[in-house]
Parts: sequence; C-alpha cells; structure tokens
Amino acid sequence: MKEEQVHRNRRVKQTADGSPTIEVPELGVCYHSIHGAVSESMHVFIENGLNRWKRNHAGNNNVRVFELGFGTGLNAALTWMWSNSNEVGVKYVGLEPHPLTLEELNVWAGSGLDEDLFQAVTSMAQPLTNGLNFESKNFTASCRNETWNDWKSDEEFDVCFMDAFAPEQQPELWTQAVFERLRSQTSLGGVLVTYCSKGTVRRAMEKAGWWVVRHPGPPGKREMLIAVNEPIETQNNRVYGLILNSAQTHILVAKERFPDGSVGLKFPGGGVEMGESLEESLWRECYEELGQTEGLKMLGHAYTNDFIVRSAFNKHQQIIASYFWLQSESDQLAWWDEKPEELKAEVSLLEMNWEPVESLRPQMMRFPIDRFVVAQLQDWRGIIQSTPNAG
Repeated sequence: MKEEQVHRNRRVKQTADGSPTIEVPELGVCYHSIHGAVSESMHVFIENGLNRWKRNHAGNNNVRVFELGFGTGLNAALTWMWSNSNEVGVKYVGLEPHPLTLEELNVWAGSGLDEDLFQAVTSMAQPLTNGLNFESKNFTASCRNETWNDWKSDEEFDVCFMDAFAPEQQPELWTQAVFERLRSQTSLGGVLVTYCSKGTVRRAMEKAGWWVVRHPGPPGKREMLIAVNEPIETQNNRVYGLILNSAQTHILVAKERFPDGSVGLKFPGGGVEMGESLEESLWRECYEELGQTEGLKMLGHAYTNDFIVRSAFNKHQQIIASYFWLQSESDQLAWWDEKPEELKAEVSLLEMNWEPVESLRPQMMRFPIDRFVVAQLQDWRGIIQSTPNAG
C-alpha cells in the first residue's frame, strides 16, 4: 500500500478500493475504512442515510444533515454531489474539533480520489478550513471546530452521520446521553447512520429512544446500524415475577414462543389489563403461567425500567415493565417440561424451569429490560437476603 507523509502524526494511506484515507499512527486509527474509504462512505452515509431519507420523504426537496466527525470532508463532498444529482437542497453541518490543514486535505484528496470527487473536496476545503461557509446551488456546508460538549446549537436535522472514531478511541461520543441529544435534534422520521455495529452502541441508541436495526455493512464489515426517530404513540404496561426458590439460589425462567415466531427466555409475567393494579396483574399472570400461586410469597418491588424501550413487535409502542420479587415455598412449583393443564389450548408457553442465579447471563434473555435485570440480579438478591421484606 502506498503511503505518503502528510504531517508528523498524520499520513495518507491507500485503501482497498484505491481511494485514500488518513492514518494517525500514534492513535492506531484511520479516518476511513481500510477496506475502501469511498466505498464505506457511499454505502453507510449516502445509500443508507440520504437515499433512505429520500425514499421515505418523497416530495420533500430539502434535507438538513449533521455529521459528528467531519474529518476530511469526504462525506460532505459526496453529499454535495448527491444534492446535485438528485436536485435536493441540502444544509450540511459538520463538527470537527481537530480540523486538517488545507495542505493536508489537498495531499489526501490528490492521492487517489477520482476527478469529480477531488474537485468537490478541494472546492469546499478553502472556505471551510478558514471557518467560512461553503455555498453552491442547492447546497450549503459549514464545519464547526468545536467539541461535542462545547457545541451548543439546538438546530434540527433530518439525517445524522455518526462518523466519529470508534468507541475504543472516543468512548465519550458513543454514550446514551450523546444519542439522546442527537435524537432530540432529529426530526420525526429522521435517520441516524453509522459504520459501527457494536452491541454497546446499539443498546445505547435504543435506551435513548431510537428504533435501531442492523443492516449489512460496507466492504470489510458484516453489519452497520441504522437508527430512526420513530414516534412513540402508545404505552404497554407489563409486570413480571422474579420468583426465587426456597433457598434463593435459583430463579424461575420461562421459555416462550413470541408473536414473531422466535423462541426465547423471559421471566414469568405479561401485560397489565385495564382496571388491574400491578400486583393484581402479577398474581393473575403467575396463575396463568404456573398453573397455581399457592406457596408463593411476595417480597416486594424490585425494579421498573428507567430507560426508553420500544416493543420488539411494535416500534411505535413504549414498554414500561415492573418486576417484583416472589419466593416459592416449594422447589417443585414449576418444573414444567410442557404446559400446565390450564394452558393446553395455548401455544406461547413451551416450558418453565429453575435456573441458577449465578449462571444466568443477560445474553440468554430475549428482551432488553430482562437483560438489564439479569445483570443486576446477584446484587439485588443480596439486598433481598439481608432485608427479606424490603420492597
């Protein structure tokens, strides 16, 4: 691979599709994918960001774009070219606290970009590196040389490009708080796209209220993430039992078939019906799923989720889930290998078994709130054991 020195701590490096990136050896990072700088930008930000927005907003000929991690301006230049070819007006704002110099940008752009893209990058570089706006027909761009925390704008955007360095290098930019602010500044139906597909990032997005889907990634990456600011229209209140055995060493876990046909683990419980209190609903659900409630003792409230969770089966529905501690006098309460007699006509419940608390892992559970609860179980169980009637 051809390498050319740009700055004492930055250098141009060719990527697999022939287009250049900039490497920062001291940090062990590149500004773009080594599997193809332009290929990655086209796939993640243009096709799955701008083209997705355009397909879902037919007739809207103006779009506001925000990029966290402006870098070389490659995504901005590709967006300008997209604006011209689609005749869509674009207002583009990038955030880059450590901008490249004009010299660096010219060396990078001249190291493998095709002629049209080279012209787009270098035309924008002169004003943007001097703190000015770039303006042309249907397209305006600005690059704010501020950190995320210093940037105080309340502008609203339709498409967000999340193109900061990876979470390993810039963990502070991939948090739930960052995604909450981005969502608050994104129009309803707006989209956020990123090359990153880490589970921690996806969960931070979901907790911030985004509807998140995995999508095939660019060359060299199996997946990327697409997050949509879908409106929440209804709430679904649910209640679940954290049912411990008599020694409080095991907890009852149900295996169920869900409305989408998938099978997974969850805690016993379900939806709260109109006119029911949470405890009334819990006792009803326990009777329906266990076949009895005799021998169960209520220990108290354990947790109600304090982060946004959308239903796995309805993206416009928010889940509010409350969990209660219960204890069984008998360890033989529900070793079901098949449904209790009362549920023979139903198809959802497959089996229910005791699982050791110490070996239960978050990734074993189907739903995000259950996974959060499992991660806290051992600590919470210690509180219950020391104060058995605490609620």
